[in-house]
Amino acid sequence: MGYQPGLDGLRALSVVAVILYHGGFSWMHGGFFGVEVFFVVSGYLITMLLIEEHDKTGGVSLSQFWIRRARRLFPALFTMLAAIAAWTAVFGTAEQTSQLRSDLPWSILYVNNWAQIVGDVPYFQPGDPPLLRHLWSLAVEEQWYVVWPLVFTFLLAGKRPDRVVRWLLVAIVAVMALTWWVQRGGPTPIDGPIGFLDGADRVNFNYLSTITRSGGLLMGAAAAFVWRPWRSEAAFHAPSRGLDIATGVGLGLLTCCFVAAELTADYLYPWLLAFVSLVSLVLVLIVVHPASAGTRFLLSQPVLVEVGKRSYGWYLWHWPIFVLMGATTGQWSRFLPAFVLSIAIAEVSYRFIEEPVRRGALADWWSRQRQFPVAPVGALSVVLLALGGFYWQVDDFDVAAGGDDVEFVLDAAPLASVVSEAAAPDATMPAVAPAEPIDVTIVGDSQAHSLAINLPDGIEDTFDITDRALDGCSVYDHGSVLSERTSFSNSFASLCPNWSAYWGEGAQGADVVLVVLGAWDVFDLQQDDGTYVFGTPEWDALFTANLNEGLDAMAPSGARMALLEAACMRPVEAEGAGVPPLPERADDARVARVNDLLRSVADGRADTTFVEGPDEWCADEVIATDLGYRWDGVHVYKPGANLIYETIAPNLVALAG
Repeated sequence: MGYQPGLDGLRALSVVAVILYHGGFSWMHGGFFGVEVFFVVSGYLITMLLIEEHDKTGGVSLSQFWIRRARRLFPALFTMLAAIAAWTAVFGTAEQTSQLRSDLPWSILYVNNWAQIVGDVPYFQPGDPPLLRHLWSLAVEEQWYVVWPLVFTFLLAGKRPDRVVRWLLVAIVAVMALTWWVQRGGPTPIDGPIGFLDGADRVNFNYLSTITRSGGLLMGAAAAFVWRPWRSEAAFHAPSRGLDIATGVGLGLLTCCFVAAELTADYLYPWLLAFVSLVSLVLVLIVVHPASAGTRFLLSQPVLVEVGKRSYGWYLWHWPIFVLMGATTGQWSRFLPAFVLSIAIAEVSYRFIEEPVRRGALADWWSRQRQFPVAPVGALSVVLLALGGFYWQVDDFDVAAGGDDVEFVLDAAPLASVVSEAAAPDATMPAVAPAEPIDVTIVGDSQAHSLAINLPDGIEDTFDITDRALDGCSVYDHGSVLSERTSFSNSFASLCPNWSAYWGEGAQGADVVLVVLGAWDVFDLQQDDGTYVFGTPEWDALFTANLNEGLDAMAPSGARMALLEAACMRPVEAEGAGVPPLPERADDARVARVNDLLRSVADGRADTTFVEGPDEWCADEVIATDLGYRWDGVHVYKPGANLIYETIAPNLVALAG
């Protein structure tokens, strides 16, 4: 086949789409499809290399194949990992160092995608995104490079390429069927025969897993067996017009998908992903056709070709640079400097690391050493040990955890009053702390998470708290909130597809389930069927119905359910918050409206109680605005959590009794 510059041009268009998508621009929702184009190109090229070697020699040298791949991929990756690790060790935040400590081993081993899946790390999580999150796609490709040559040699042992194509077509259909099966489960987590995936998020699995993302790679591989037009003399004299028109249509379709597709949309995985793979394959097949003069001219422009050659390094470096420079929010003022810097570093990587090593510079240097290179190897060892020691001692980070240590006290007087009110006339209930800790599961949004993890000293004698909160979630599995702060948006579909099932699982074995909501319940809502304006009957009905859905999911557990009064919020700018201070949260009238609905839901259910929280959140501005109580004016630290626990403890004890 020889070198095909048009394929580098196609890579260039794809990597630009991905980078614009990572820049957070709203008009490039589907830029992630650029990765799928890469998969198709890789599947075709790698398989063609294997086929041509097999045709020439009668076999495939697996060791040489893997050495070539290692020369191409490892130097740039390890250089980037070392640079990001060193930078984070010196300048990084506690969150970044904690994330990197977790992500680095998986990234080195090229299994970053599976770490995100089995570790229940949403690709769409709020807050500062992990610096190595983008390496999932390289993990998929590297796993392909390891497995596919082995399968290739096994399948070709029978000398029947036509049978290989049939098996590949069966595999493609199987991948599409699996993707459809996973997606059709809707908002519930995966629950099936693959035990280690039980509970995994379906969107996360479909987007990140090697299995569901292998369709494009398999399509490219299958096409390599049947599409080698340069072997036919007639192909060089075929008319170009039809091929070039097809290229125009294909590029137009890809552009539409880049612009319009939504990563969490229900239609994406059952059919649109396969459609993009097919369009990408058609473009690849046209590019390598000798008669596609117009296509070759278009995609072989020097600028595109040079960008395509550097696309691997650019992809490696751009994401951590974008995150560190805050260039993922769709703001040109931040995007352009990060864009330019990523190009510059990718160029350095290409010229001085990738190309020299690929051409054998490292092996030549090593062969010229007359004795063991003690100095460079020793220096490298010291650096690696230092970094390893640093990351070993890094603690796990949670932005919601913190505050001064406080002591929980169960006040006997209010406990006696609440217990007396809850008891039946002929019942006897002691007004003392329970003999055994009460099992309390806390569900809800990020406010619930903060309450569950910031436990005051001594509370373990009264309550055994379990955290089953979902950050960024309320009682919605799709749609988004609308804020007066127009620069902010969120998507429940990307974060909360299994919220009610998650609540139901968390309630098992609990004596009391405490529902903590409010942070996402004071906004207008954008749903598929239109906008629900806060405070209207339509909004009230939607919120009430969804909350009851979550309560119904927990009811079979037999636990008593409590709805905690939503707190008045005083949001402020805070580092690490992930969400700016939104004016709707500071509106006490909106909070009061949410509490009216919580009360009405509780009044309508025999298994649910409305529990009043501290008056201070609304009545005492000193406490309400004290960042020692709530670090961003919304989420509690230990003193704020203790204030809540001491206020509601009597009610929880009475419910459990």
